[in-house]
Amino acid sequence: MNEVNKFKQNLIEKESPPENIDEMISTLTEFQEFLDKRGKTFQGASSEDFYDFSNILIGEEKNTRLAYIAILSLGDFFNYQNLSIFGRDVLDGSEMMVNLSKRLTKEFSKEFRDEIFKDIGIPPLGISPKVKPDYTKKLINRFVNKVGEETAEKFLAKGLRDPYTEWRKPDRERFLKSKNIDEFLAKKRERQIASLEKYRDEKSLYFTQRINDEVVEYVKNNPQIEGGIREGKTLYVTKIPHETIDYLNATDEKMKAYHFCHSPWAKEAIKDGTIDQIPTVICQCSGGYYKDYWEIVLEEPIEVKLLQSVILGDPVCQFAVTLPNDVVKDLE
Repeated sequence: MNEVNKFKQNLIEKESPPENIDEMISTLTEFQEFLDKRGKTFQGASSEDFYDFSNILIGEEKNTRLAYIAILSLGDFFNYQNLSIFGRDVLDGSEMMVNLSKRLTKEFSKEFRDEIFKDIGIPPLGISPKVKPDYTKKLINRFVNKVGEETAEKFLAKGLRDPYTEWRKPDRERFLKSKNIDEFLAKKRERQIASLEKYRDEKSLYFTQRINDEVVEYVKNNPQIEGGIREGKTLYVTKIPHETIDYLNATDEKMKAYHFCHSPWAKEAIKDGTIDQIPTVICQCSGGYYKDYWEIVLEEPIEVKLLQSVILGDPVCQFAVTLPNDVVKDLE
């Protein structure tokens, strides 16, 4: 039984909807045939192979979320981490330009939205990371030119990613059970370290990156990473690098910035040297990620300020989260 058939049997045993199975297996069969012509296997497929196939899906209008979920799921099933990474890279942040379109219509007008997206349109799902910054350069520059830096910053500070409310709800429950915010942060950090150690030991992926001893030690030695350090009402948070192993091994500052950056719609511009064409307000979106998280955990409005960004030439991406008075009143 070949890989596609084995994976299909797994989907049947998991009682996946028949229509989903049909679409996923159709995608994987087509991908397998594509790779066979190149003398490649699923396990040996390169990024170039994947995005060449993705361009075929786009041309055939088969570039659905389920198609890419099929590829990453097969990768997860057989532990072909290349496919798991490729599929997740497609889906990571794919909602951002769609959400930009929706929010421009809602907060300005349909006419304003159409003016910003004129002759560009929503980028299709599955395009190569190399061309994603072209959309950012055009769309965000148009937006900034229309409304000005200050308005653009406030707009983007709300974030363009989905809030992932259900995924974050358990932390709301953990916060309610904690003695105070400091205990919550301490336990959050413990869970983070334990989680990274688990990914390291199982040789599995943390989102789209591999974890080794160096990554675990790096996070242990940087308590601002993701959890944050509280000073009074301010919580200082630094992002974990997007590709931590490559970040730690890079000697060139440009490549360190590239491997640190999480923005799928900007990071390739760091590598190709056109980052100066990306409006720096795009970095506000990462602040929106933390704003969404803390508003779900605390159920209160939260202000997040961008302090550092690799796109701005800083060594890391750092944010200041202003905690509500009632959260810290007994700790001052």
